[in-house]
Amino acid sequence: MYFPRLYPDELLYSGIARCRVHLGIGNHKTLLHMLFGDSKVAAITDLPTHLTALANNTGLDAEGMILNHTLFPLYAPFIPPERRTDLFQAMLAPDRPTIGLSGASTALVKWPDWLRYCPICFEDMAARYGEPYWRRSWQIQGIDACPEHGCQLLNSPIPFRRAQRHEFHPASPLFLPRDLRVSPVGEEAIRLAKAAMQLLALEEVQSPGYGRWTNLYRHLATECGARRGRQVRAEVIWEKILASHRRDWLAANGLLTSGEPPPWLLAIFRKHRKGFSALQHLIVWTSLRPGQHAGELISEAKTRQVDLASDRSVQLLPAEFEQKQQYRAVWMQALANHGGAKAARQNGGEACYAWLYRHDRSWLMAANQARPRRQGNNSHVDWQARDRKLVRLLIRIGRDSEGDRSLPRRSRNWFLQQLPHRASVEHHLAQLPLCRTFLDRYAESVGEYQIRRLTAAMLEDVQTGITSRRWELEKRCGLEKSKMAPLTTEFIRLVGSWIE
Repeated sequence: MYFPRLYPDELLYSGIARCRVHLGIGNHKTLLHMLFGDSKVAAITDLPTHLTALANNTGLDAEGMILNHTLFPLYAPFIPPERRTDLFQAMLAPDRPTIGLSGASTALVKWPDWLRYCPICFEDMAARYGEPYWRRSWQIQGIDACPEHGCQLLNSPIPFRRAQRHEFHPASPLFLPRDLRVSPVGEEAIRLAKAAMQLLALEEVQSPGYGRWTNLYRHLATECGARRGRQVRAEVIWEKILASHRRDWLAANGLLTSGEPPPWLLAIFRKHRKGFSALQHLIVWTSLRPGQHAGELISEAKTRQVDLASDRSVQLLPAEFEQKQQYRAVWMQALANHGGAKAARQNGGEACYAWLYRHDRSWLMAANQARPRRQGNNSHVDWQARDRKLVRLLIRIGRDSEGDRSLPRRSRNWFLQQLPHRASVEHHLAQLPLCRTFLDRYAESVGEYQIRRLTAAMLEDVQTGITSRRWELEKRCGLEKSKMAPLTTEFIRLVGSWIE
């Protein structure tokens, strides 16, 4: 099947959008069925899936698509090797989500609100290729400069995460504002943009793993004079970061909290137990080693040996056997009373835990692991009370949103997304009859949603004194006759004399 040649650094999302334009296909799902054999494929900007099917239908190389035309290289070095492999396989597969594997959904730094572009690049692309396209290097949260032209990236009207999950929107010169003024950016923004480009351009994207990242950051702290024994003086590193990056920029990207140094900086120089976003790594690298290639730092991390014996090498403090026995008895009683080590520490056992950790660590670890884990307390949940509380909240949500005609479809999932702990509610709807009844009765059907959109368009016409014909209203509301619900068809028939 025809598929356009992908341009340098082009998002696969962009290539699919251009394919739709080249073939003159108006219906997005028709294109999905042609390319993937499945009309339900989601138009994911950064980590698309179903790539084996796409490769089979178009002749493209699946691995090349992932490495050169998605944001996979932005996540892969900073997650454990086994999760990197899982993420790669999930992008090939038809039925596996990728956002959780990448860590993006829980990361401090997520993704931009809008697809972004460089106005100078758009003009260059139009002259060279006859059309612009979406570049990967523009779509990274915190990277606000074009690495080639050193100018400020602009927001397009296309969201990075879209409510219309199956639509691919091409880049367009129409996005350029009429009174365009190209704004230059500072050296720190250009340095970050070039470092991000280096990450995206890596030919081999392997993960050093948390242990090796831990040791690299310990070495960086030592190198810049921020180590005091085993302790890291984070304030020294924070001063270097503030010398390279503006406070308002850090705050805008969620990296500057009320306390300084911020918690994420303390965590990245401690033992790595979770991944950090590419932006957080790049901030540290460009502050402590501003001239070094990102690929060299990743290679250096791979050479760092994981210190498996680091915790065991710490010398324990001496103590008499009788004293150990006393503390052991106190701790065992705390475990029995509270059911686990964490609860025991939080309820007055901190001092006992600390003493045993310094004097009798092996016994303490064994005692904690020997305790049976406390099971979930679903049997103790008052489901009737929870049901009443949640249905009151649903009623309030329904009442507050009733007059807002600009909202997306108020489906069952939409209502659930407005609730705290949405996943728990969804999994236990069988025990929440009031909530289930509310959703069955008040969740908006496709037909009701289509009528709401038509009504909003007609009211807008009344307010502006314009009269739109039926086909104009349908086009404005994104309605197609083949996808129109029977309820919508009947509504149009009833108001037909006004819009014909």
